[in-house]
Amino acid sequence: MKQTKKDFIEWQEEQLNAGKRKTGGRIKPEYRPATKAIKRKKGQPTDRVTLKDTGFFHASLFLVVGQNDFGVVSTDRKGPWLVDKYGESIFGLGGVFKIGYIDDLQPVFIDKIRESLHL
Repeated sequence: MKQTKKDFIEWQEEQLNAGKRKTGGRIKPEYRPATKAIKRKKGQPTDRVTLKDTGFFHASLFLVVGQNDFGVVSTDRKGPWLVDKYGESIFGLGGVFKIGYIDDLQPVFIDKIRESLHL
């Protein structure tokens, strides 16, 4: 996974832009009317919660890979607040986003196996 961290985060951003949680459900609660008005002025989507206003939150995402696990972390100061409001399931991949990442990961994984087996 270390070699495909960037791919994972790109899929994470795509999932957030689609307004989806890793569970496949929509990110809720919806934006308030005042927030929707601001987003409309900025030309941003209002039909779903993307957690993207300035882009700092999305840009702050990175993947931490441990020996037996991994997780998405944000360095944005709003990160803990967003997790409190929207829940941990805003991080991680599900559905087509997970499948897309697996498609990116598979060739790297196969190459590593071949390399370790000297094939």
